[in-house]
Amino acid sequence: MSSTTRTFAGSLAVLLLAGAMAPASANASLFGKKTKSDASTAQSQATGIDVQVVNRGQIPQDLKMGGQTYTVQPHKSLTIKAAAGTSVYADSTGKGFSKGDVLFTLAPSMKGATVNFN
Repeated sequence: MSSTTRTFAGSLAVLLLAGAMAPASANASLFGKKTKSDASTAQSQATGIDVQVVNRGQIPQDLKMGGQTYTVQPHKSLTIKAAAGTSVYADSTGKGFSKGDVLFTLAPSMKGATVNFN
């Protein structure tokens, strides 16, 4: 075999090997570890009912849902999304509720609703 033929055959072998590896490396993230996402990403990935929670008070309020704590700033809102039956607890004291009180439990009829507190 001449050197040109060997070079061509070697180049072809490298290209075939790279082509065979490309699909595996393109999909490698599917097999890797998931990185921890922020609250908004976690909520958007959850399936179920989405509810907008609005803090009408003058101080930040903490909510606890599914082991996660979310802070709603004064006069701001937060959209939460979880399965029906998930309870949302107060994780701080506010007007009319204490830390640990159940503020509401998500129900299918609440889909897209706005819940105001404080």
